[in-house]
Amino acid sequence: MIEPDLSAAPLPPADKRRFPTGRAPSRSARRWGFSLTLVGILLITLIAIAGNILAPLSPAPTTFFASIPPSPIAIQRAINPDATPLPRFLQQQAKIAYVNNIIAHMSLDDEIGQMIMIGFAETQMDPSLAYEIEHFHVGSAIIYAFNIKSGDQLKTLIAGMQADSSLPLLVATDQEGGSVNRMAAIEGPLPSAFQMGATNNPSYVMKRGAQDAETLASVGINLNLAPDVDVLNTSGGDIGARSFGTTPSRVIAMAGAYLEGLQASGKVAGTLKHFPGLGDVPVDPHATLYTLNRSLTDLNRIDWAPYRALIASGNVYAVMSTHIVLAAVDPTRPASLSKPVLTGILRDQLGFNGVIITDGIYMHALSGYSLDQIAVDAVEAGNDIICSTYSIQSTAQVINAIKAAVANGQISKSHIDDSVRRILLLKLALGLLPAPQFNAAAR
Repeated sequence: MIEPDLSAAPLPPADKRRFPTGRAPSRSARRWGFSLTLVGILLITLIAIAGNILAPLSPAPTTFFASIPPSPIAIQRAINPDATPLPRFLQQQAKIAYVNNIIAHMSLDDEIGQMIMIGFAETQMDPSLAYEIEHFHVGSAIIYAFNIKSGDQLKTLIAGMQADSSLPLLVATDQEGGSVNRMAAIEGPLPSAFQMGATNNPSYVMKRGAQDAETLASVGINLNLAPDVDVLNTSGGDIGARSFGTTPSRVIAMAGAYLEGLQASGKVAGTLKHFPGLGDVPVDPHATLYTLNRSLTDLNRIDWAPYRALIASGNVYAVMSTHIVLAAVDPTRPASLSKPVLTGILRDQLGFNGVIITDGIYMHALSGYSLDQIAVDAVEAGNDIICSTYSIQSTAQVINAIKAAVANGQISKSHIDDSVRRILLLKLALGLLPAPQFNAAAR
C-alpha cells in the first residue's frame, strides 16, 4: 500500500443405547461389548498420555486466565485431524485452549482493540501515541517510511510502543523491495519483486527474504505485509514491478521462496497480498474503485493460484484483502467488504485459516462508504484486522462502530472471538505471547 498522508485529514470512507429390560445380550453382543470395553480402555489411556504430553511445564499467566475455560472454538477450519499427525493436532488444540483462556479474560473493548492496526505520524513516543495504544488496547501498528529516521531511532520507537501495550503488538510494515522499500533508510536500495522473480533463482530469493527478516526483526518489526502474489497481466495499475512475474507458476515459486526465507527464523511473518488479485487491474485502488470483470475460470486459474498453492503449503499466516469489486463473485461491494469473497472464497474455498488484514481503509476506492460502514462491513466480510486507523478519533470511531454492531446483533460476539483467536494464535506463533512451555515429546 502507498503511504497515507497523515499530515492532512485522510478521506474517511466506510449429542448409550441399553438392551431392552429382561433380555440378555447374545454371545456376539457380549463379544461386541467386550471389544468396546477394550477400545474404551485404550482411548482413556491415550487421553491420559496426551494429557501428560501437553501439560505445561510452567504455569499459565494468571492475569490472562479465567477459572473456567470458554466453549470450544466455533469455527475449527484450522484443524483437520484426518490430515494432521496426532501429536501436532493435540499440540494445536492445546494452543487453542491456551488462547481461549486469554480471550475469556478480555473485555469486548479489549478484543475489538486487538482487531485495530493503527497508523501514526510520530518518529518517537509521545503522550498521544502512548494514550492511543494504552486506552484502546490496540493489537497492532503499521510503520511507514515517514516513521523511520534510522535503525536505532526505529528500534527505540517500537520498544516504547511495546512497553505501553497490554498485550504485545504486531508491528507491521510493507517491505517488498523496489519502490516499496520502507527500510530504505536502513538497508538502502533493494531489488523489486519483479527483479527477484526474473532471476528464476529460488535460492537467491529465499536469501533475500531471510535478509529482510533479519533487518525487520532487529528493529522490532514482526509482520511484513509482503510478498505480493499478484500475477501481473496489465501494464497499468498499482502493481508493476511489485509482482514476481506474469505467470502463476513464477509467482508461486518466487513468492514461496521469499516467504520461506522471511519466516525461517520464526521472528517475522509474511502476508500474501492483494486478495482477490490486482494483477489485471489497470487502476490504482488508492485513487479509485474498479470493477474487475474476470471470469471465475480465470480467477481460479490465474489470480487465486498462488493463494491456493501457498496456503496448501501450510506456511501462510496472513493475507491482505484489497478494494476492488469482483463482478463474478459479488458485484455489489469491494472485495475487502464482501463476505462472499473473503469468507466464501478465501476461507471456504481456498481453506485459509489465518489472519485477514484489510488494505488501507483510507484509500479513495472506499470513498463511497462512511468509516462506520467500512469498519462493520470489513469485520462482517471476514477481516480480522482493520488497517489502518489514522488518528485517535478514527480509532475510537472504528471501535465504537464495531461495538455497536455487536450490541445490536449485526455482528455476533463469537465472530469477534474467532478473529481475536486467529490474531492471538499468530502472536503465539511469533513468540509474542508468554506461552506455556510444552514437553519436547509433543513437538
